[in-house]
Amino acid sequence: MRRLAISLVVALLLPSALSATRITILTNDPPLTGFNDPTPAEPVGGNSGTTRGEQRLIAFRHAAAIWEELLDSDVEIIVRAQFSLPENSTPCTETSATLGAAGPSRRVSNFANAPRRDVLYPIALANKYAGRDLLPPIPDIEAFFNADLDNATCLGTRKWYYGLDAKSGDDVDLVVVLLHELGHGLGMSGSLNVTTGEFSEGLPSVFEINTLDLASGLHFDQLTAEQRKAAVISGNQTVWSGPSTHDAAGRTLDAMAVLTISEPQAVAGVYEINPAAFGPRVESRPVAGRIAAALDEADTAGPATTDGCSAYTNPAEIAGRVALVDRGSCTFVEKALRAQAAGALGIIVVNNAECGLPPMGGASSAVGIPAVGIAKADGDAIRQSLAQGAVDGALHINPSLRSGTSTAGYVRLYVPCALSRGSSMYHWDISTSPNLLMEPFINDDLPHGVDVTIQQMLDIGWTQPPLLPDESPGGRRVLRRGR
Repeated sequence: MRRLAISLVVALLLPSALSATRITILTNDPPLTGFNDPTPAEPVGGNSGTTRGEQRLIAFRHAAAIWEELLDSDVEIIVRAQFSLPENSTPCTETSATLGAAGPSRRVSNFANAPRRDVLYPIALANKYAGRDLLPPIPDIEAFFNADLDNATCLGTRKWYYGLDAKSGDDVDLVVVLLHELGHGLGMSGSLNVTTGEFSEGLPSVFEINTLDLASGLHFDQLTAEQRKAAVISGNQTVWSGPSTHDAAGRTLDAMAVLTISEPQAVAGVYEINPAAFGPRVESRPVAGRIAAALDEADTAGPATTDGCSAYTNPAEIAGRVALVDRGSCTFVEKALRAQAAGALGIIVVNNAECGLPPMGGASSAVGIPAVGIAKADGDAIRQSLAQGAVDGALHINPSLRSGTSTAGYVRLYVPCALSRGSSMYHWDISTSPNLLMEPFINDDLPHGVDVTIQQMLDIGWTQPPLLPDESPGGRRVLRRGR
């Protein structure tokens, strides 16, 4: 329910000559809390504020200024924000926390100059096309942030970093989180009820008409509710089809790591894999050779003889080859260390769920071989071929494919096999490299910039200010390129 609250307006200068849009921030915190927190603070990383609340406001203005330079609108964008989460939010723990939440205050259709009929647009974008504020005095974006992160009970010793220099270290960079949440409010969001598959406002949003289900080849506005429900838990089979994002992904995302099998012909081809978060990356240590099924004891470490959780019983068959094991019973790191101890060149972990790839999370400096995950159907096919004879393969980089994209080059949306409310659908998939701003988890290596997400904004109808004479296309506004 919307209401106009008595709010503090952040003191803003007019946008600079580089900016074509003005973003005004209204704070909605009670006195002495949130953006009004008087706790003394030392200036840090270019943030000159001397209280915690003042530093929060300065960081917000900094993030807003980045978006201002990228978007072109003659209508002021009003953001109402408070540094406290809604009462129904998931509580903090020492290991997990909701950092923030934001979205458009309204989505509207069939307004003056609407690009498409019967399609919902976030109100800030609708205002741009209409050339006026369609719903005064309602703010355009609602945003909430977690003040508890500055307490030791939330994420342990990690806390908010209020600097403007992207040097957050082990702390959580507030500017990055602000950029992320403003992205949701500006258009990385939609009208789909991910639980029911229905459009919550009776119409698709401009986001859904650009969302493609690879299984059917149809966009979400062309699917039935039941088909949409299935697509939202399809495990990487839902992509963003906008042309601007497609083109930018080919220029900015890293090449994709894949498994290529050359023999036998029954399983020959290119297979999608998920590289582990630990150990050497495939791009730095490609591996080629025979694939061999690892066998181990069925014991308390793992009840199956194929899970790779105990010392291998066939190490001679694994040495100098790529080990194939099943997911389950022990960690991915433990599986990789078992393969490494047997002399394997690398390890492939086959998912134990029908949908998607193994997540391959974990951390270890002891793993010295590449570790990757593969879908169950693909792994089962390889295992069947191994029973008939040798299988030759290679873990390598395919320069013709981009990480986090489909074979046609469309960037994947985050649609894991199990629904994740608040994360599924309206984020980029976590398989992209480098990490992207609008992934569901804030990564520590993100700079203070906007990546292919600006192209997603162009796909839904935002435009950019004209380039200045000393700017090259894609220069200032593509704020990060692949490493």
